[in-house]
Amino acid sequence: MKEVMSKMLGMLQKVLGLLETRAHTEEVQSYENRKEDEMKKDWMLAAAVVDRICAIAFIILFLAGTLAFIILATTRTLGTSASVDP
Repeated sequence: MKEVMSKMLGMLQKVLGLLETRAHTEEVQSYENRKEDEMKKDWMLAAAVVDRICAIAFIILFLAGTLAFIILATTRTLGTSASVDP
């Protein structure tokens, strides 16, 4: 009877060890997942900033190009019409 009890106690200790190992592993995985989520949020913020900078640069270049086109189109039209009139 004593032998059976010691075997059961040994098995229970092994199960306890496995449960502790599993709990530790889950804790480590949870920590790693939180770190990955934080890193993902940081990269998403960086991507949003770069996207906003590119959008602003595009708008500025588009407006400058449009303005330059309008200025060149109106000055060349005026210049050619003035030379044809005499």
